[in-house]
Amino acid sequence: MMQGIDILKLANGLAAHAGRRQSVISENVANADTPGYRARDLTPFEQTFAAQQARGESPGPSFVPRATRAGHFRPDAESVAGVSAETRHITAVGAASPNGNTVSLEDQIGRAAETKIQHDLALGVWRSAMNIMRASLGSGGSR
Repeated sequence: MMQGIDILKLANGLAAHAGRRQSVISENVANADTPGYRARDLTPFEQTFAAQQARGESPGPSFVPRATRAGHFRPDAESVAGVSAETRHITAVGAASPNGNTVSLEDQIGRAAETKIQHDLALGVWRSAMNIMRASLGSGGSR
């Protein structure tokens, strides 16, 4: 039933990406004292989604944003071909510790907060879409 509902696929993709990113962040925190460990992160969802769309590989919707008024937004001209949602090593603000570890707990806390916001956004979109569907079916839009 939901296979044709693009907004739900997009929200599902964002929530899944946020979950994977939170897992990578927790691995970074768990290895904060491991000598030589390099902090990792996922490619941002926006880049991953755009790259998959460009290659025609996206399991999600064929999403084409459009402006509803002048100055609404400008499409990003940055090329993102070849970007995947795989982990990549990151360079955190500051230097590596003497044992070669690049995990900064402050940086990881900030990344975890960003990830929570993305996850909450995905859940909010999902909830709103479901309320719209309920209202259109006549069973009431609030729950």
